[in-house]
Amino acid sequence: MLKYYLEITKPRIIIGNIILIIGSFLYSSFPYLNFFLFFCTIFGTSLVIASSCVFNNLIDINIDNKMNRTKNRALVRSIINPTSAFIFGFFIGIVGFSILGFLVNFLSMLLSFLGFFIYVFLYTFLLKRISVYSTFVGSFSGSIPSLIGYTAVHNNINLFCLLLFITFIFWQMSHFYSIAILYIDDYKCAKLPFFPILKGVLMAKKHIFYYIICFIISTSMLTFLGYLSYIFLLFSSLFSFYWLYISYLSIGEYNEKNNSRKIFRCSILVVILFNFLMSIDFIFL
Repeated sequence: MLKYYLEITKPRIIIGNIILIIGSFLYSSFPYLNFFLFFCTIFGTSLVIASSCVFNNLIDINIDNKMNRTKNRALVRSIINPTSAFIFGFFIGIVGFSILGFLVNFLSMLLSFLGFFIYVFLYTFLLKRISVYSTFVGSFSGSIPSLIGYTAVHNNINLFCLLLFITFIFWQMSHFYSIAILYIDDYKCAKLPFFPILKGVLMAKKHIFYYIICFIISTSMLTFLGYLSYIFLLFSSLFSFYWLYISYLSIGEYNEKNNSRKIFRCSILVVILFNFLMSIDFIFL
């Protein structure tokens, strides 16, 4: 039974967000790393993200039941009772907020609550079923962990935070549109008004290309404004331009799912490399 409770926390989403936290936290910690603060930030935020994913699963039971990719989830199959899932999600959320509030700082807790609110209420509950812009709103919550990593150390928000936040919004949009194309048949069955469905796959491919360009520009701004080194920019650009290249090639090709899978996988490599380079950038400054 434990594995099913773990499943509804969506561990892959948690891991993806931890990567953002680690990158900005380690960047902000130079020259001294507080291991206790590092652990509390990751653990507390992970619990909040897990809680938001549990509530996302609860709200989306009727949608998940219609899609091949999600029809075997624990809540859809009634392996876990919705009431039990609600209590579980509420409990781990409270623990996560408490850890951030008492052991990290109030600003980081406030940002985690904002991310929770955007993902659960604005994206999942209000917009997902009715608006093509739901993914854009949802991308805000996916970018907030990078802010939490920084504010956990410095307890303030500055221009670097805002640029990092915007950079990952562009990444989130490119990443999600590739997923939306990859699973477009499922989303059609669930009657979700996602961009590739309403505007067409070709238009979605073009938007992925545009968002990657914006990602590259905003990444460059982090260097040009003196926050990150030119070594960081050089190595991150190698992968980013390759990502842009395969996105460009996909526009003229008709094997949408295969191309989207390539773009999706490349986006994961890009974000991992970005945060790794950012975490060790003090070496090059």
